[in-house]
Amino acid sequence: MIDKETLENASLLFKALSDSTRLTIVYQLSLSEMNVNTIARTLHMEQSTVSHQLKILKSARLVKSRREGKTRIYSISDEHVQELISQVTSHVQEKRD
Repeated sequence: MIDKETLENASLLFKALSDSTRLTIVYQLSLSEMNVNTIARTLHMEQSTVSHQLKILKSARLVKSRREGKTRIYSISDEHVQELISQVTSHVQEKRD
């Protein structure tokens, strides 16, 4: 049996991914590490909007960052996030009978 705290944390993770912008950011980061400017350019969004979404994703432990000089480079947190994104996209792309 899964404890209540684990289920609540899982719910928070799904809430973080329930926004299409955040899901798109996680998907892009599953393909390649990027800085905020690159993500903003790729998604045709403002840097401030992307930064806000990254803060939410980081608090949900879906993404992490590292510093390279003055730049922060973002990536997905671990292979579990990669697998989660892969499973979700595979599921929605399945043909329905």
